[in-house]
Amino acid sequence: MSPEKVLNELGKQGILSPEQQSLLADYEQKKPVSIHWELRSMLYVGITALSAGLGYLIYANFDQIGHGSLLLAMIAGCVASLVYAWLNRPVWSTTMVTDRAAFTDYALLLFCLLFLTLEGYAQYQYTLFGTRYGLATLLPALLFLPLAYRFDHRGVLAIALVALISWVGVTVRPLNLYLKTNFFAQPTVLSAIGLSLLLIGVALALERRSIKAHFTYTYLTTAGNLLLIALLGGLFNFREQRLLYALALLVTCVGFDLYARYERRTKPDRVAGSFLFLLMATVYGYIGLTFLFFTYFHPTNWGDGWYYWYFILTGIALIAYLIRQLTGSRQTA
Repeated sequence: MSPEKVLNELGKQGILSPEQQSLLADYEQKKPVSIHWELRSMLYVGITALSAGLGYLIYANFDQIGHGSLLLAMIAGCVASLVYAWLNRPVWSTTMVTDRAAFTDYALLLFCLLFLTLEGYAQYQYTLFGTRYGLATLLPALLFLPLAYRFDHRGVLAIALVALISWVGVTVRPLNLYLKTNFFAQPTVLSAIGLSLLLIGVALALERRSIKAHFTYTYLTTAGNLLLIALLGGLFNFREQRLLYALALLVTCVGFDLYARYERRTKPDRVAGSFLFLLMATVYGYIGLTFLFFTYFHPTNWGDGWYYWYFILTGIALIAYLIRQLTGSRQTA
């Protein structure tokens, strides 16, 4: 309910006098509006655009600028960003840090993006790592993880987790899952499952010990999507173990559903995050269930119309379920 409607209702009930209602309405119209998050978003977009622009500049003009000059410029940018961030680093705490310098987060993010650009360019031009491509992804993971904890930066943590996932030869791309060959090899699927379970276990253990508990959301969204995609990959591609993958997918979806309900019940300030976990469980579970249905139960006399009706009816049921859960989450909050 808008502030104006609240004031009008309080005035009708006699709780507020006309003078008080007028003063409060005037205050609501003239009070300052925070643009903190808008400015932060613009700065993050600016840092990302700067990094992308530098990458394009290097790609388009590296033969004219010179390899040595490019390397020196990128190294200088990395050093300057990291030194600024380190000199203005926040005080270490196992909880969320709220008191920090204005541009520390952005300097650290710029360092990470420039470092990735520098590393990729050095590998492309000088084959710095040779054919050991895993080192190119392991090094950022080992560097960014401690930086994320020291500076309490969830964006850097996400970059480190993606680098760690890439190190085991997995690229999380949900829209291209069935088109890419990553999940056609059983060792890749098992590696993805093992890494995701390890990350989830670490996240829950650290949350239990109250060590950067606010990092749990980043861990669970990254590792959870990886786990669910890997299980779908196993379900799609390995007929002999299909029942096992289906059971694992069911257990995982139920686990995320229960965790979402637990978060909603115990931490009302995390309603949006809990709904995301519920959405993950529902959507991935629906994909797996649909695959199994059409694999084992589709009648031979079904025409195209019946397939359309299946997706229409189940889609309506899925959306209705999610809307009901979202409405329940808002009422709880």
